[in-house]
Amino acid sequence: MNEEFSDQSAETMSLKKGKPDPTVEAGNNLSYPVIWSDGVAKALPGTVGVTNLSGVWWYQWGTNGVDPDIFPASCPPDPEESDTTLNPMVLPYCNDYTDSSLTVVAGEPVADNPLPLARAYLQKDPKNLWQAGSDNWDASPVDIHWVDWGDNLESVDWYTRSQVRTEVVLFEDLTEPMLEYQMRHTDGWGIDEVHGLATDLNGVPLLGEGTRSTVYSHCARLTIQKILVAEDSPLLDSLIWVPGEGWIEPNDTIGDIIGDHIFNGSVHEGGDGPGFYSAEINVKGRIIYGYTWNVRQLNDDTPVDGSLIRTPAGVYRITFSFDENSGTKLNTFFTEGVTQILIPLEEAVEAEIMLAESEESGDEGGGTAVMDYENNLTYIDVTILERGGGENKGGRK
Repeated sequence: MNEEFSDQSAETMSLKKGKPDPTVEAGNNLSYPVIWSDGVAKALPGTVGVTNLSGVWWYQWGTNGVDPDIFPASCPPDPEESDTTLNPMVLPYCNDYTDSSLTVVAGEPVADNPLPLARAYLQKDPKNLWQAGSDNWDASPVDIHWVDWGDNLESVDWYTRSQVRTEVVLFEDLTEPMLEYQMRHTDGWGIDEVHGLATDLNGVPLLGEGTRSTVYSHCARLTIQKILVAEDSPLLDSLIWVPGEGWIEPNDTIGDIIGDHIFNGSVHEGGDGPGFYSAEINVKGRIIYGYTWNVRQLNDDTPVDGSLIRTPAGVYRITFSFDENSGTKLNTFFTEGVTQILIPLEEAVEAEIMLAESEESGDEGGGTAVMDYENNLTYIDVTILERGGGENKGGRK
């Protein structure tokens, strides 16, 4: 493993104040292993096993607070800590933003949930590059072990003015470990969340267990449709899945059960922005499928369950599936007895509820993810309530 490290200059730290330069475009690095299940790989920053770390970093030594109000114990380093006159013991210091002084020792006080004091080299800094392990598994069918829907979808209901972050992560348990880098949370939550690659105080990267990977399928698709009957209606069991199109009613159905899709995007169709579906590396360094659904702009106001009132509120089915005719051979499967929904931890649910409440979502509710092995898909029914809301882009993986 080739490693390059350098300390930050006082000038750099005073200008950046402990965060990457916003004028320089840089993406997230892969920290968590990934399997290319269909033989198609995404372009990744850096080189596998090579860490070039000369950018911004913070100290991090755990977390403080009690669920769901948890925040990282972290700080940017003081650029003067390398001054042996001020720091003859060569101790780690947090930036006190005061010239010619070192007053705040990094790692003190001890965090409520302590971790060994580490450096965290921040994501989205072009001077920080690394890449975890990856492998091509298209030689034989890949049966997904775990499906993780965004905790925000499973925890709370949303509103007709919300921006709902829909995230899906596919996981595979590994019999042979792959290269994984430890990450530390340094600042913020939600869209402002910052993480970095953890190293010891000498800049040597800390590794994770590497016993689980994410999975990337180039054939993935996301479809959103409004349910037009009561949420517990037995008519929902009669819906028919049409690959690439969505759910439809049987021919002999009297009345509507589900609306036409308001969003229907696939990864292989490519593109970025609100009209496309894509996979990305999130701030934690994982490959995830993500789409931000702007409910105010993208909705179905068809009346529901015999009502005459048109409203975008109601229950929407969000379906994650795979295309068989994408130009790439589908090699990724949800298999009964193998694939399971990953249930969010209680503390993760509480944290999502707190984050969502602060950004105008409901304070209860949420959907229950369902596996449909016969159709090789998974879906979750999400309630959209009639009320003004904010711009929530929550959801953490």
